[in-house]
Amino acid sequence: MVEKPKRGPGRPRTFDQDEVLDKLIDVFWELGYDAADTETLSKRTGLTKPSLYNAFGSKEDLFVAALNRYRQARLKASLDVLAKATSPSEAIGSYFVNLAETVAAPDRPKGCLMLSVALPLKDRLPKVAAVLDSGPRESSAGLMGYFSEQRNKGNLPQNFDTAAAVALIQDLSAAMIMQARAGAPLDMLKTKANRNTELVMFEGRAKVAE
Repeated sequence: MVEKPKRGPGRPRTFDQDEVLDKLIDVFWELGYDAADTETLSKRTGLTKPSLYNAFGSKEDLFVAALNRYRQARLKASLDVLAKATSPSEAIGSYFVNLAETVAAPDRPKGCLMLSVALPLKDRLPKVAAVLDSGPRESSAGLMGYFSEQRNKGNLPQNFDTAAAVALIQDLSAAMIMQARAGAPLDMLKTKANRNTELVMFEGRAKVAE
């Protein structure tokens, strides 16, 4: 999407907003929120300071826009993986493999921008706190929708405990992210995908066996 920020007299500058947000993500990942000064943000995005702030607002607004871009891209990738799978077990396994490749890839920062950079700011930046609160709800809704669809198609028992399965997926995902941040290699995290899949399917079917 091309944005045309409002400026004063003179020709407005056009730019690709998603491309700029991707560059902002890189800067905040590399330096953290506090160390990412306006001079660096301007230089790395190729935009003047007035253009940046006219388009996005304050520094917190810049960070929030980058966070939203980051989490929406991750959510879409996760849901796409689920949609392409031919069975719930394959879908869950692919979900965890995709997560491992996202948080432990050798060519990008380890862990998760939300947990590593944004979470420590939650108590002092209200807009960041709002993003952190909404992210898990959106992820949970996407997973719940997938499991409900699979039950309706007959691929899961009608009494499959979707809430328990989704809660466990989120817990196991958080553990994988923390392990990646601590230096766990990608291959190790991919190996965990199979075990995590077994745990999630067992958790969901535990209610069925009662």
